[in-house]
Amino acid sequence: MATASTERKSARQVREAYILIVDDDPSARALMRAAVEGLSFPCRVSEADGSEGALRIARQARPDLVLLDLVFPDSDASGAMVCKELCADLRTKVVIVSGQPPGPMIDLCLKAGAAEYVSKPFSIPDLRARVERLLRA
Repeated sequence: MATASTERKSARQVREAYILIVDDDPSARALMRAAVEGLSFPCRVSEADGSEGALRIARQARPDLVLLDLVFPDSDASGAMVCKELCADLRTKVVIVSGQPPGPMIDLCLKAGAAEYVSKPFSIPDLRARVERLLRA
């Protein structure tokens, strides 16, 4: 039987995960948020609608995981360049969530250190399971 003291200790040991969602499409961000809000452990979520905001947030807050789209119509930065910079912080895991078909850009991102590629449209339960697995690793 767990005591109140043991339960408090267990609750403190659960570290809150910080997740950054980056996509120019508000509906895609909402779907990704729905996926991560159903995780089995606490998480804090921030959103960015483009590469500049994503890099600014990541430099300041150092997320545990980034769900990253690769195409930002209103930006000069390529998705692969953004991915490479995010992957440079070894504490941050990057999951590409993009409508881009497998090919050179996805390969560049995976070589830069992205943990996974998830094709749009995606399944919320599948994305949630991948995020859980990566954050528990």
